[in-house]
Amino acid sequence: MKKLLVLGLIIILFSGCLPQQTEPTANVSDIIATLVAATLTTEPQSKDQPGQTVSASVSTVTPDPAAQATDTPEFTPTLTLTPTPTETPTLTETPTLTPSATDASTSTLAPEDPVLSLGVPSAKDTFDNGSIIYQYSDSEFSFQVEDDQFVMVAKKTNSYETWSLSWEDLTNFYLEITGTFGQDCAGKDRYGMIFRAPDTSEGYLITISCDGQYRLSTYESEDDEYTVIKNWTSSSSINQGAGGENRLGVKVKGDKITGYINGQKVFELNDSTFSHGRFGVLVKAANTAGFTAHLDQVVYWKLP
Repeated sequence: MKKLLVLGLIIILFSGCLPQQTEPTANVSDIIATLVAATLTTEPQSKDQPGQTVSASVSTVTPDPAAQATDTPEFTPTLTLTPTPTETPTLTETPTLTPSATDASTSTLAPEDPVLSLGVPSAKDTFDNGSIIYQYSDSEFSFQVEDDQFVMVAKKTNSYETWSLSWEDLTNFYLEITGTFGQDCAGKDRYGMIFRAPDTSEGYLITISCDGQYRLSTYESEDDEYTVIKNWTSSSSINQGAGGENRLGVKVKGDKITGYINGQKVFELNDSTFSHGRFGVLVKAANTAGFTAHLDQVVYWKLP
């Protein structure tokens, strides 16, 4: 009997020394759900204006820092806004592209200049009635029609190369822009075109830089892969530096891609990465914050 009493006392004393289990305030699934909800609340759904559909005609990608010798970018596509029907201009067809006093770069056309043989353009936009290119502006970039020009501004010197698209899907064509480097430009500050873009975040990219070079590349968003097809190449055909005006053109038929600068053929090669898609214009400030490019026209001819 005494042994039982002693054993009972030992059990009571031992149990009193054990920590008491507290009632949980929330189960694990509730905590996880709360954290997920908080993340979704704070995560930006789009870097653009609230209430807009995130189905882009403007896309930003992260390309190379111009200072790097390899000039090989890493890309992170970002979708933005969708153009509204009210921004669609009325296109006018012009019988010929003739030189004018304000178009010094075409005052003497090269014999191989495509505009001499293509005839009436399929579409020509001189930005006097809106633009076929989507207009957009945020804290880093701006694509706006101002005084009958399409003005592209890269407001910050950073790693972004940004484009804005038109709506028409093209397969075989000659596409050309007439543009001018802004009053502040240097090095690899650049502008150009995206073409055969199957969606808003990939396509062919052709650019000309303030220091008188051009480049052709592709970006494939599915594989996050950037490929230089024709690396930076100097060309005497480029009117380089601040205020330099240039016609940048690309002729695409099947797998053949031919590049033109001021009517002069600068390259011809074959590539089959993209077979068709939309087109647009792009800009990047590699050296100069606020780098600006002014476009006087976008014109294209559909080819058989």
